[in-house]
Amino acid sequence: MMLPDYFDGQTFTSLRTFPAAEKDAVFCGCTFAGCVFQEADLSSFTFEDCVFETCNLSLARVAGTAFKNVRFEECKIQGVNFFECCRTVLSMRFVKCDLRCASFDGLPLRKTVFEDCSLREVQFARADLTGSSFTRCDLARAAFLHTNLEKTDFSTAYNFTLDPDANRLRKARFSVYGLPGLLEKYGLEVE
Repeated sequence: MMLPDYFDGQTFTSLRTFPAAEKDAVFCGCTFAGCVFQEADLSSFTFEDCVFETCNLSLARVAGTAFKNVRFEECKIQGVNFFECCRTVLSMRFVKCDLRCASFDGLPLRKTVFEDCSLREVQFARADLTGSSFTRCDLARAAFLHTNLEKTDFSTAYNFTLDPDANRLRKARFSVYGLPGLLEKYGLEVE
């Protein structure tokens, strides 16, 4: 039985293929900058205390992948099915990322930060987003259904539509400008 590849504190710049050949590779404290991992198979890898900067991870496969304290900055992460990743130690932060058509269905995403992100058509059904924040995020056509949004901050988010009857919203924060997104199902017009 081979031991997994282990990478500690390394910086990877402008890569077009992933540095680990074996499944179960572990990346601890690593930085990935300007890398293109579009459609890469990252299944069963572990990323701990890592940063992805200006990377393209669109359509990457993440079945069984562990993301422990991972930060994505200015990355393109379109169409990634995060719902397939390892749920036990999930901790991510997204800043200025394009996550269009990604799926976080059913994930425990407590206190997750989304800042200045495009979350258009993202799926959040049955996810637990308690205490999370969507700071200046575009949530056009994002789907929230049976989602725990308690104490979630939507005060600067825009283009969202939420059904208060189909989600848990206790103590969630909204601005007055977000009211149309909460009242749309009732056919009310807010001026």
